[in-house]
Amino acid sequence: MTEKIDRRKAKTKQALREAFVALIKEKGLETITVSDLTRKANINRGTFYLHYRDVLDLREHFKAEVQEGLLRIVAHLEPRDMFNQALEGKVYDGLIRLYEYFDSQADFFEVMLGQNGDLSFSVLMKETIHSHMYHKLIESQVQNVLLVPADILIGYVSSAHFGFILEWIRHGRQQTPAELAKYMCTIMYHGPLRALGFLPPKTT
Repeated sequence: MTEKIDRRKAKTKQALREAFVALIKEKGLETITVSDLTRKANINRGTFYLHYRDVLDLREHFKAEVQEGLLRIVAHLEPRDMFNQALEGKVYDGLIRLYEYFDSQADFFEVMLGQNGDLSFSVLMKETIHSHMYHKLIESQVQNVLLVPADILIGYVSSAHFGFILEWIRHGRQQTPAELAKYMCTIMYHGPLRALGFLPPKTT
């Protein structure tokens, strides 16, 4: 019986998530009502209120769920390994996993980060990546040999990574996560100026 209830709950949540994403595309986040959601998801209001207090509560639950998924991925990212493998011209597997996660949640990211979405969600995602990478770098004491302060470097790297992902999503995810990881590692290895063609490529 419990398994049946859990399946029903998961099905309801998925229907509401799909309805939520579709409605943001149609009319924007701020004008969505409970009636809109229940009608779109084909459920009754009583079922909605079994799970959420209101639209804001539903939105915050979905944001938290996506953030938790991202945290599970970034918890295994090692900045030193990423930089060292990029230095060797290799693709860091952790980046592929990170991009695979964004790919799996692309519909949600696309609407929440779009003009009709929630700007605070962008801040939340960047801070999630930044905080993790910063603490990892501090713990590894790599900051002792950095050319710039750790907070500035990690602010740059985390913002660049997130902007990289955001542009990928906005342009229809035309590259695979593995291809995207290869491009990012290439940029890290050669540096933005070489990637842009202002400097000659490094020779190995």
